[in-house]
Amino acid sequence: MRRVFKFLFVTLVAFLYVILSVITALFAIIFGGLAKLMPIKSWHRAVMKMALQVPVIWASISNQFLKLPSNHEWKIEGKGPLDTNHWYMLISNHRSWLDILVLGYVFNRKAPVIKFFMKKELLWGLPILGLSCWLLDYPFVQRHSRKEIRKRPHLKYRDIHTTQKACEKFKEFPTTVVNFMEGTRFTPEKHQRQHSPYLHLLKPKAGGTAIVIKELQEKLSGILNVTLHYSRPLSFWNYFQGEPFKITVHYELLPLTPDLIGDYYKDREFRRHFQRWLNGVWEQKDLLLDELSRSNDQKT
Repeated sequence: MRRVFKFLFVTLVAFLYVILSVITALFAIIFGGLAKLMPIKSWHRAVMKMALQVPVIWASISNQFLKLPSNHEWKIEGKGPLDTNHWYMLISNHRSWLDILVLGYVFNRKAPVIKFFMKKELLWGLPILGLSCWLLDYPFVQRHSRKEIRKRPHLKYRDIHTTQKACEKFKEFPTTVVNFMEGTRFTPEKHQRQHSPYLHLLKPKAGGTAIVIKELQEKLSGILNVTLHYSRPLSFWNYFQGEPFKITVHYELLPLTPDLIGDYYKDREFRRHFQRWLNGVWEQKDLLLDELSRSNDQKT
């Protein structure tokens, strides 16, 4: 009977969440569409500023859902002041499909609106969500494997151009640009296949972040380094089933120093330096995750 109740509860929560998300996305389509139609730049900015409140409202709704289970433990540790009127480059490890919701829980209304690069397939795979994000100037990118890029080198430059074009739009309004540096969710299988030198992380990919930093160098107030740790594998289903979770989010605001600004794809020396810097950040992140994992193991 208890299992049936849990199933019905999670199903109801999922249904309500989807309905409210669709309604919110429709508002984004309305305001984002109006902004695109504005013939005068000042009108466009005014309407787009209103449209960008939609993802903030959506995150607020999402946060209320995340608060429903009362037996989860959230531990949020942060270093550095944040401001909704500033720009940030947010780098993070990637553990679950719910990572974006967790980031929204922590940073909504504390940092500017979160924007992230989305797979182009989502534009058609999730038409309402995809269209709403496109109208709000969330960038869509086509994922290419190394094998594809070796065969067709021009694909790499197409991705660079897409990122640069996205950054021009990011400059218009304060934005938190999110990049999950591993490029995919962490799994033991991917970790083994990649021969990662880290215990709890995949290898970080530096190119996209280096481009964003270069393009937004005059706007960025810093690099928001976020570490996500869950006491066990996190999904929408098991989060709302009621079994206790411990969710730890650690963040620190790193300074944007001149040595982190350069042409990643044309300057070999800079590319090596930037990758070394990122590897150092990843080593510290791995140590923190190991400490959190050991602490969790001792309690269980």
